[in-house]
Amino acid sequence: MQSCLPLHILPRVVRAPSGQRLTMESGGPLATSRLLLLLLLLATHQGWALRPVHPTQRAQDSPGVHLSNGPGHEPVAVMTFNLTRITKPSSSFEIRTWDPEGVIFYGDTNPKDDWFMLGLRDGRPEIQLHNPWAQLTVGAGPRLDDGRWHQVEVKIDGDSVLLRVDGEEVLCLRQVSGPLASKHHPIMKIAVGGLLFPSSNLRLPLIPALDGCLRRDSWLDKQAEISASALTSLRSCNVESNPGIFLPPGTHAEFNLRDIPQPHVEPWAFSLDLGLEQAAGSGHLLALGTPENPSWISLHLQDQKVVLSSGSGPGLDLPLVLGLPLRLKLSMSRVILSQGLKTEVLTLPPLGLAPLLNLWAQPQGRLFLGALPGEDSSTSFCLNGLWAQGERLDVDRALNRSHDIWTHSCPQNPGNGTDASH
Repeated sequence: MQSCLPLHILPRVVRAPSGQRLTMESGGPLATSRLLLLLLLLATHQGWALRPVHPTQRAQDSPGVHLSNGPGHEPVAVMTFNLTRITKPSSSFEIRTWDPEGVIFYGDTNPKDDWFMLGLRDGRPEIQLHNPWAQLTVGAGPRLDDGRWHQVEVKIDGDSVLLRVDGEEVLCLRQVSGPLASKHHPIMKIAVGGLLFPSSNLRLPLIPALDGCLRRDSWLDKQAEISASALTSLRSCNVESNPGIFLPPGTHAEFNLRDIPQPHVEPWAFSLDLGLEQAAGSGHLLALGTPENPSWISLHLQDQKVVLSSGSGPGLDLPLVLGLPLRLKLSMSRVILSQGLKTEVLTLPPLGLAPLLNLWAQPQGRLFLGALPGEDSSTSFCLNGLWAQGERLDVDRALNRSHDIWTHSCPQNPGNGTDASH
C-alpha cells in the first residue's frame, strides 16, 4: 500500500498510485481540520468488499436518485444532522454518470467559513474545503464519467485520510484528522447534487448540475438526523443510457452567439453540426435569431424530414437519416444543408444574409436548440454532439435551458421511462 503523505509536505502536483494526476491548491495554513475529517467520511464505504460494478448490473438494487435538479445549483435533497449524536461518522454511495463536471454533495456547519464539497471536474473527483484551519482544492483519481457504477471510499485511519475509487487507493493525506467533541457548530447540513450557496463562492467554481445517478447511499447516523427534505429529482434512474444530449418534447436550450465559437471572417462562414441519433414528432431542432424573432434560419422536423427555412421564404428539406451528422453551413450568399452524400442549397437574395450577420453584432443574437419560445412542439431528439465551427458545445453552459434536458446522456430506449418526472 502507498504510504501516506503528510498534508503539509505535499507538492502542488502529485502522481497518484494509478498514474492519475493529483492536483492541489492551498490558500491557507494546512493545520488539523476536524471538518475535513467528518465531511470526507461522507464518501466513506467501510466494510464493503469492493468489486467491479458493470453498467448493466440490475441486481436487486434500487435504481437510485438522479442528481440534477435543473440548471441551477439547487440540491435534490438536504439533510440536517446533530454532530453530538453521531457514533458512526461514515456514509456511502455508488455513482454513475456520463457528465464530466458537477457537484456530488456539499456539507457545511456555516456556509461562510466552514464548508466542504465533493464533485467532478474533467471527470475526476475533486474535493474543495474551506474552514478556519485549512482552505484547499484537491483533484485525484480516475475518470468516473464512463457510464458505469463506481464505488467511492474515503477511510479515516488514525490521523490519515485514504481515498479509494473502486478499491484502488488514489489519495492519502496524513495529519488531517482530529477530535469532534469540541465542534463549535454541532449542526451540519448535507446537500446532495447541489450547493447551499452560489457556485461563485467555491474556491474554484464549477458547473453544479450533474447529470448522474446515486444509489446505495447511506448518510452518517440515521439516529443523528434531525430533518431531511423530500427528494426533488426531475428524473428516474431506472433507464439505461448512452452519452449524448436528450431533449424531451417542448424542451429547449438557448446560447448567446457571443458565447460560442465565432464565424470565420474572410470569407464569412459559419457552421453547425448535429449528431442526430434519435428523433420523433414535429417541431424545431435548432434556429438562429433573437428572442423577438427566433427563426431567421431554422431547422425543424416534419413528416420524417429535416426542413431548412429562412424567415418566411420557401424552404427545402432532406429525408431524416439517423446516425449521420447533419451539417448547416452559412456563407455570404447561400445556406447549405448536408447529411452524408445528400446536399441541399438555399440561395439567398442580395443582402439576404445581412440581418443574419447582424445577429453576431448585437447582444440579443441567439442559437436556439429545441422548441422555440412559445412553440407547442412535439419533437424529442437525442444528439451524440452539437458543434459550432467544429467545437463541441456544452448544454450546461447555455444561457438558459429547460430543467429536464438530459445534458450528457440519452436513453437507450427513448419510449421507455423517459418522461421528465419519476
